[in-house]
Amino acid sequence: MPTVRIAHNLPADEVRRRMTARADDLVKLIPGGLGRVEHRWDSEDRMLFTIHVMGKSVPASATIEPDALAIDFELPPGLGFAEPIAEGVIRQAGDKLLLGKG
Repeated sequence: MPTVRIAHNLPADEVRRRMTARADDLVKLIPGGLGRVEHRWDSEDRMLFTIHVMGKSVPASATIEPDALAIDFELPPGLGFAEPIAEGVIRQAGDKLLLGKG
C-alpha cells in the first residue's frame, strides 16, 4: 500500500482540528470534479476516507504522526499504472487538508 507523507510541525490537536475543518473540501481536488469523498474518524489519530471517482472506490487513511501526516491508499486492481498520478493528487489533498495550501 503506497504512503504519502506530509511533513508538519503542528501539535496533534491542531492537525485534528484542521483535518476536521477541511475534509469536506477534498472533493474539489478530484480531477474534473467528478466524484465524491466520504470520511470519518476511526480513532483519535486516524481519519478514514473513501474516494469515489469514475466508478471506482479508493480506500485511504490519514494517520497523525508527531512530524507528519501519513496518508495510505490502495488503488483498485488494474490501476497500478495510475499510482504516480494518485500520489500527486493525494499530496495536493494532504497539503490542502493539513497546511491550507492550494
